Amino acid sequence: MKVNAKIWLEKDGEVIFGQGPRELLTRVNKLGSLSKAASSMKMSYSKAWNLINRIENELGYKLLEKRVGGVSGGSSTLTDEGESFIEKYNYVESELAKTMERLSKEIK
Repeated sequence: MKVNAKIWLEKDGEVIFGQGPRELLTRVNKLGSLSKAASSMKMSYSKAWNLINRIENELGYKLLEKRVGGVSGGSSTLTDEGESFIEKYNYVESELAKTMERLSKEIK
């Protein structure tokens, strides 16, 4: 048997961040665009935009630096706070995975 769990962050009982938003932000960082990141996840741009705005409002700081497009198109990059937030989330997830692995060995 294996112990398994998922992690998400809540505020006032409402989920505000989890694996999906983390993946979206990671793809923005890789692809340089919220539009491209959303498309790569088969998500509409408006849904991605609303999701990021909601999270930023709940956290009280910006995760993305968004530049409106023009002829060459827009771009988005993670802010320093956004990078730090993802690092902290990844750390918590990593520590949880270690704990689950240890518990899985204990219940065998």
